[in-house]
Amino acid sequence: MNSILFLILLLGVYYYIYQNFYDRFEEKYHYYFYIFVGVYIVILYIYHFEYEFFYKVLKNIYDVNNTPLYTFNSMNSNAQLFSSQYQNGVGDPFRGFNIKETLLQKQNGRCYACSNFIMNNDLESTKLQYKRDLRNGGQNNIENIGLVCNQCHEFQ
Repeated sequence: MNSILFLILLLGVYYYIYQNFYDRFEEKYHYYFYIFVGVYIVILYIYHFEYEFFYKVLKNIYDVNNTPLYTFNSMNSNAQLFSSQYQNGVGDPFRGFNIKETLLQKQNGRCYACSNFIMNNDLESTKLQYKRDLRNGGQNNIENIGLVCNQCHEFQ
């Protein structure tokens, strides 16, 4: 009820300002106000008559904003899944696979960011970096990962 009274009061103030100071407002401000009132009425309707839906939407937004992109739990569960498929390393197609060495060969021994040479003995200090961030639509695969030197990683 208070929200409806607030809307009526807001409309009354707008009408009073429009009647007395109509020459100071451009037409676009009227459209902005009408859009505001329309959105306010839609939110008011959803809140009062679709409360469960409104609650679920806001809860999902809150949960997504507070959930990290990667969690240790997901890494552990993937490791357990991987080890359960290849027990004792028998038939393991990825045994001896080093992603940094593979990327170094793919990038012709150069840093993805600055194109400086990366030596094999500096491989441990290099970092993996997405070419296009996951939050910007990048894929989570080896084609989207670049190997950068420690200086480029610290710079970013």
